[in-house]
Amino acid sequence: MDKSLVIDALKLLAITLVAGLALGFVYNITKEPIEQQKLLAKQAAYQVVFEDAASFENVDFTEDEIAQLTADKGIEGVTVSEIMAAKDSSGADLGFVFDVTSSKGYGGDVELAVGIKADGTVNGYDTLSISETAGLGMNATKDDFKNEYKGAQAEQLTVVKDGSGASDPSKIDAISGATITSRAVTSCVNTCLAYTLEGGK
Repeated sequence: MDKSLVIDALKLLAITLVAGLALGFVYNITKEPIEQQKLLAKQAAYQVVFEDAASFENVDFTEDEIAQLTADKGIEGVTVSEIMAAKDSSGADLGFVFDVTSSKGYGGDVELAVGIKADGTVNGYDTLSISETAGLGMNATKDDFKNEYKGAQAEQLTVVKDGSGASDPSKIDAISGATITSRAVTSCVNTCLAYTLEGGK
C-alpha cells in the first residue's frame, strides 16, 4: 500500500477527531446559555399572555390526560409540555398558562404560550417557536391574528374562511393563504380550553 495514502488517511482521521472534539466542546459551552435564553423567553411569553398574573405555579398533569382530552375533542397532533397556574398577588388562581405545540403547521411544529382564564376566556397567545411561510403563515405572529383569540369564550373554536369570525366569537378567520397554520394555532388553543374547562378542575 502506498505509504502516502496511509499518511493522508491518518491526517484526515486526526482532523475529523479534532473537529468533532471542538464541536462537542463548543456545544457543551453554549448549551446552558441557550437553554437559559429559551427559559427567559418562555417566562416573558407567559407574562405576555397573562399580564394580570403576579406569579406562576407548576401544575402536574399526564400525557395520557391531555391525549384523552384532545381525542374527545377531535384534536390531532397537539402536545403540552408545561402547564402553569396563573396566580394573583394574594395567591388566588386566575387561570392557566400552557406551553403547547402542534405538529400540524405547514412548516413544521408551531409552539405557543397560551393563557386561558379560569372561566374559559382566552387571554391570548404568544409564539415560542414557528417556521411557517413568510408573509403567510408567519402572520400568526402578528397582533392582527392574535387578537382574534383574545376574549373568545367557547368550548371549542373553529377556523373559517368566510369572514364570519368578526361576528361570531367561536369562529376564527383564517389567515389568508395560511389555513393550515390557522388550524394549527387554533388546535393549540382548543387543547388549552379543553384542559381549563374539563381537565383542570
